[in-house]
Amino acid sequence: MTDTITKRVSYDIGCMKSLRKLPDKVAIRFMDMMTRYMSDPSGNGLNLETVEGAKDSSIKSLRVDQAYRAIAFEVGRDIMFVHVNEHDKAYRWAAGRRVKLDPDTNRIRVIEEIDAAVEPVAAPKVLEPRLFAEVSDKRLHALGVAEEEIPAVRLVTTIEALEADEDRFDPLTYQVLYAVAAGFGDEEIRALTGVGEEQEVASTKSDADLTFDRLIETEESRQTIFIPDSEAELRRVFEEGMEGWRVFLHPEQRKIAYRDYNGPAMVRGGAGTGKTVVAMHRAKHLADQIENDSTRAGQRVLLTTFTTSLAQDIEANLRTLCPGHLDARPPRIEVINLDRWVSQFLKRKSFERQVAYFGEARDRLDQIWQEVFDHHELPEGLSEAFVRAEWAQIVQAKGLTEQRAYLKASRAGRGTPLDRRKRTLLWDLFADYRARMISEGLAEPDDAYREATEILSAEAPNLPYAAVIVDEAQDMGEQAFRLIRAIMPETSSGDRNSIFIAGDAHQRIYARRASMSACGINVRGRSRRLRLNYRTTQEIRTWAVSILEGVSVDDLDEGTDTLRGYVSLMHGPAPELVACRAEADELASLASWVQGLAAKGIRLADIGILCSRRADIDRVQGTLRGAGIDSVVLQAGTADDRSIAGVRITTMHRAKGLEFFAVAIPFLSEATFPPAGALKAAVDAADREDIIAQNRSLLHVAATRAKGVLRVSFSGEPTRLMSVQRASKT
Repeated sequence: MTDTITKRVSYDIGCMKSLRKLPDKVAIRFMDMMTRYMSDPSGNGLNLETVEGAKDSSIKSLRVDQAYRAIAFEVGRDIMFVHVNEHDKAYRWAAGRRVKLDPDTNRIRVIEEIDAAVEPVAAPKVLEPRLFAEVSDKRLHALGVAEEEIPAVRLVTTIEALEADEDRFDPLTYQVLYAVAAGFGDEEIRALTGVGEEQEVASTKSDADLTFDRLIETEESRQTIFIPDSEAELRRVFEEGMEGWRVFLHPEQRKIAYRDYNGPAMVRGGAGTGKTVVAMHRAKHLADQIENDSTRAGQRVLLTTFTTSLAQDIEANLRTLCPGHLDARPPRIEVINLDRWVSQFLKRKSFERQVAYFGEARDRLDQIWQEVFDHHELPEGLSEAFVRAEWAQIVQAKGLTEQRAYLKASRAGRGTPLDRRKRTLLWDLFADYRARMISEGLAEPDDAYREATEILSAEAPNLPYAAVIVDEAQDMGEQAFRLIRAIMPETSSGDRNSIFIAGDAHQRIYARRASMSACGINVRGRSRRLRLNYRTTQEIRTWAVSILEGVSVDDLDEGTDTLRGYVSLMHGPAPELVACRAEADELASLASWVQGLAAKGIRLADIGILCSRRADIDRVQGTLRGAGIDSVVLQAGTADDRSIAGVRITTMHRAKGLEFFAVAIPFLSEATFPPAGALKAAVDAADREDIIAQNRSLLHVAATRAKGVLRVSFSGEPTRLMSVQRASKT
């Protein structure tokens, strides 16, 4: 009995993958069995049986019900579940598998051994070409492919066959094979897998270190093996399916998240490369350090972003990853969007002006502008829209409060040139607007950021933060970054682990940009770029990237960024481009598309419909309702609870940070996207190009919310922002 109580149960990621292919009732029974054992191991012992004919004597089976069996490896005090399937299929799967303690990669691997004699490598007549025929055994092994799996590798004919056989290979082997097939160089593959570094570490290990119970606790093994700390954590992972496995990081991601930096650090990368997940793990890592150091009681990590909705989504995911840090009193991780943080801070400091984010206060600012224009003559050739854009993009964005500073300020990217005389005249308007705004007790968000920064710099208040983490940094401006530096200033003891930035300028959907180094945040030498897309298929990624063709993108500092080397390791159907006669036809075909997905077993909650116009949301929801399809409209500022059934309908902007198995983007005609009103309001050619670039990024973001299926529709002529080569018609 004592032996049963002390057993440690773990789960290979292959166990989860196999469960996802089985009826829900099987997964529920297996999960109930596991949670009952965890809550009371003495009363619910795991009755494991030997698998006859298995190559590994440690492989066992467990009866789930009459028809299904779970496969596990029992080694000493450890039981690791690796597969669940129908009785005969489970036993066939188990027969050729064994556990390998691999010192070269510092991890536990579950591999299938195939007799090399089944099909000789150098067969005299090969009917089909082999995908890895030109890749030597030595190279494959050096990159991390297990020697025992090489005979199976030699049988792979195409990349599609490799994808179909994914479950046949150890996860590391599959990743290496796919990277080789995708054309990655050896150094790139080692950077992705971390195998090269592990070989050096492994060479110093003794045989005593290479035991199951020790290797299962290495960072490398924990990338694919889950050891729950509690019944609640176990249930959470199983109930959330693959989403629950956010506890795992790719080696490249883990290196970025779990290390110490001597100053501010940054991670960049295309959509789906896991920047937000890295930021979450970074917060967990720093919070773990606080928890484990009694001298740091009361400290916390501030994780902030631009929008309320994204902050709520991140907090919900952190409750999956590390709920204890959020529930601690005081919490060791605080998640809040920056506008809200500033509002709360200024309220504590008795800031007397109301920050005009929206509503009546914002309407009053519009009225003040009109009053200013009524009292001033505009410089020749300039419009009211141009003046307001100059105020927002130059004066407020750069925090200019004196005429002298404005006369010297760079206006790069603003298009229409201004001589000294025009700048002097404009400053009179700006000064009048600012005076009227202050007299009415109002402030713009940039004013609030600047005021908070000045207070922090002058008073050096005792904030509880040990670090600040910023997600989606591309949507923040210069005043925001100056505030972040003031919240987490460099101290006499240094700048260790102070600020961590995650962002991608290719996804900038708001008219804000800044140089971090100009704001006191120096990430030089501590900047990393992720290139592997874990969310979308290669087909969807390729289409989404084509939207950005010709767009010059910064690196969130003073350089340029590129998506070179940005690839996906998954394949699927090409995006479906649907040409319709009218928007009514788009709506009808959209409902039919949703019904078709539901008939294939796709959950409605895993389907997203993303609209560029808010007015379209009601039309889409009405159409789905008429077809008997449940839907949920995601509003700004509210989190998405996937336990609520229904197709998700929202704006492209709100979809930032979300992902769905299937995504539809309707109404992408030339007449509607980009919005005609926005283009008409452009103050000059440069502003127009900037608006078009923002909408390209917005469409790119929307398309990359799709993991497996993307549908794009339009009526009449399609928007020129996308390439339409073949479109089905309705």
